[in-house]
Amino acid sequence: MGNEIYCHTIPARILHWINAANIGLLTTSGMYIRDPELFALFANMDIARKTHFIAMYLIIYGILIRIYYAWVSKDYREIMFRLQDIRKFPALLRYYLFFSKEPPESEKYNVGQKLLYSAWAILVLVQAITGFGLYFPDGLATYVRILGGPVVVRQVHFATTWVFIVTVALHVYLSFLGGWPVIKSMITGYLPEGIHIQPVAEESEATN
Repeated sequence: MGNEIYCHTIPARILHWINAANIGLLTTSGMYIRDPELFALFANMDIARKTHFIAMYLIIYGILIRIYYAWVSKDYREIMFRLQDIRKFPALLRYYLFFSKEPPESEKYNVGQKLLYSAWAILVLVQAITGFGLYFPDGLATYVRILGGPVVVRQVHFATTWVFIVTVALHVYLSFLGGWPVIKSMITGYLPEGIHIQPVAEESEATN
């Protein structure tokens, strides 16, 4: 076995899997709430609604904790999408579309990952804003009206759910495309040397 480098800290890995589980619960319960006959994933509406509500709070806390950790650990410099990253997209697209055999040089995360992770934080905010309006339509009637009314709020919430489904599916596909070492790294924290990703100093976990 070749040398390995330490790339993902313990807090980052734990939060990754917690947030992934909550996104899964939100998506499946939301689909049941939308159409229980087409998406018969829960025993009844009460269980689906409670699951959706609990997962909603957990994903909000999970994202806030991840943002806080990104700030104190300084890994927001690696994960946050910046406008100057746009120029790196052509090389990344050539690689993912199999026009190039060599992955483009990148920092810890490539430009596609950075855009996706940054977008998810915004999408969770959109889902929280519209979700509270749908969950408390009477108590937040004025709030819902300001957002455009219940029909608009429901449509935005549902459309954003599909953005999550498509982007998560893309994320999973690209992870598998990267191979088992990439997937395993989100469990162990380690990647074989030579993979295009920057290492993290192990002692950083003791100081952050």
